[in-house]
Amino acid sequence: MSSPLLARQATSLLSGAVVSGIALVLAVTLLSSPADARQAAQQHRRDTNPTGTASGSQVNGAGNLKLRLAPTANGRIKVSWRRPGPASRFRQVVVQVSPGRKMNTMLKSYKLNRRKQSVIVSHAFGATTASGRYSFVKVIYVKRNRSRSQSPAKWIQAPITSQCTAAAKDQATVATFNVRTWTGDTNPSSLTYWGRRGPNVITEILRSGAHAIAIQEASGKAGIGFGPKTQQRWILDELNDKDPDTTAQWVDALADSDYKPPAGRTPGHIGTRVFYDASKYTELDSGMDRVMDSVAKMDSLVPWVRLQSVTGTQAPFVLTSNHLAVGQPAGNIRDWKLRGRQTQQTIAHLRRLRTTFGDTVILAGDLNSTANTIPYDNAHWLLMQAGFYDAYATKRISGAAYPTTSQSVFPVPRTPLRRDYVLTLGSVKGSCSYVNQTYHRASQIASDHFLQRVTVPLPSL
Repeated sequence: MSSPLLARQATSLLSGAVVSGIALVLAVTLLSSPADARQAAQQHRRDTNPTGTASGSQVNGAGNLKLRLAPTANGRIKVSWRRPGPASRFRQVVVQVSPGRKMNTMLKSYKLNRRKQSVIVSHAFGATTASGRYSFVKVIYVKRNRSRSQSPAKWIQAPITSQCTAAAKDQATVATFNVRTWTGDTNPSSLTYWGRRGPNVITEILRSGAHAIAIQEASGKAGIGFGPKTQQRWILDELNDKDPDTTAQWVDALADSDYKPPAGRTPGHIGTRVFYDASKYTELDSGMDRVMDSVAKMDSLVPWVRLQSVTGTQAPFVLTSNHLAVGQPAGNIRDWKLRGRQTQQTIAHLRRLRTTFGDTVILAGDLNSTANTIPYDNAHWLLMQAGFYDAYATKRISGAAYPTTSQSVFPVPRTPLRRDYVLTLGSVKGSCSYVNQTYHRASQIASDHFLQRVTVPLPSL
């Protein structure tokens, strides 16, 4: 997508959000038939996380206004609440829906008659069945004197319609981990000093159980205070030394020479790597794609490897590591547009891999874009539009109550915010499990990101 086209789409989406946020009025009477109620109840029982409680949201009926969220049979959201007094005391009631907890991105506002205590609304922008995303909902009462009474934000995940039906032999477990460069903190007394973090990085990778992992920011150079090895070599050597499996053989899918930039380009994000255990996987092919943009200070690199289990009984897959432009995800429109263009290039690279090999292609990494990104999370939205499936869209999920980044701050805040993603492109949709591998003690700090581990289905051979 060209920059002008991306800008036109953004303008259109933002205009739609403003219109819906200012002037959308619902004038329908919301009554459900007994059959509809039974269908909703059945769907509620099937959904293991109907109101986002597994991701840190309050339970139904808790907090001011006793807000309740429930999935409807047709994939929407029933919002209900308790009016905080006689209707005559209020001017109106407003129900707000947003893809971010801050309620400041792609906001929809439903202005209702003050007597209403329920409404059925659509999911937030971008919250599709393949996205794993949440819709954040808030109810606001505007009083006669224009003061307000409001509920806390509550959230509910988009319906999950693709199930993991693959046999165990047709499932692959991979991970992504931004390990943070070891030059990020050079103070030996700091908890985020590599001398302390490095061993924890190894612990996190090994406890994940993944044998193929997309790495970001392993870019530390040799001879700058951490010994004669580069950071990626240090990690690989430590994995081979500390892995309890004595047959393990951790390797980098690419050689350092593959990271040499073409004439006129800077090296780029050389810490973006793909590591795998060669005792578990056979490498069938590998390569490097380069995402270049005139605005970016550094090229984003997309190393990839085509792997197959050493037994040969599992379908091959392609694992890529991805790291979009570092910037200000919350409000820098220049960086937002840049990441949009980089995402389009990334999609083109991965589609080519899918066409070339016919395998499931896995995008894993730090996209530097979140549900709180203003004006919206364009990186994720573009990937969804391109037909990717987010592995977060699964009923077997762990660590969803916490962000994928800790910022090395403890206690870790409870909020479902993702900057790190794992998505698949292929003939088999769905996700078998997703783990945001959190920890909760400062002594465990490995990075300012948590490792993400997923199990995805592969086509059967």
